[in-house]
Amino acid sequence: MEMIDFTKYPVTFTIIGINIIVFLMINLKVVDTTVLGSSYIKTLQEKQLYRIITSAFTQKEFLHLACNMYSLYNIGQILEYALGHVIYPVCYAIIMIIGGGISARIHKKRSPFTICIGASGVICGLLGIYMVIAYSVMGFSGLKSMIPTIILLILMTTSKKIDSIGHFTGLFTGILCGIALVNVYS
Repeated sequence: MEMIDFTKYPVTFTIIGINIIVFLMINLKVVDTTVLGSSYIKTLQEKQLYRIITSAFTQKEFLHLACNMYSLYNIGQILEYALGHVIYPVCYAIIMIIGGGISARIHKKRSPFTICIGASGVICGLLGIYMVIAYSVMGFSGLKSMIPTIILLILMTTSKKIDSIGHFTGLFTGILCGIALVNVYS
């Protein structure tokens, strides 16, 4: 069995580490999701903009954390390798801030008080970057391997407990980042 080399993907493992630390702090009752989560009212109306960032590192249930960190582990390593240790975290931050901000704004009418948490919106954005790069290199055949992931994403968003708006704003932001990256580097 091969050992995990944390130095090869320092950004991905740092992000995973932050998520685990925040998860432990929540479950040890050091901090609460109502302080870290994002909602239209708290984030935008009350101008607590830090919540856009803190919510993206916040998972309350173990299964939520495990699914998100497994997904981040897989796609994060690929993108960190492809984009490098500077561009990758910049893209991560752009997706987190823009996708999270748009999500909070869209929640104004439907659920202004609902607290949204989780890294999955940013992970969907990373998936968007990956899809654009795969398409630019291999055309539609590059997306074939993504079909199960896309179907799973669509099925997951039908759950009332999942913030489908956050997933899709992250995905959309990631696609735009991917298009920008492909245009810059082609």
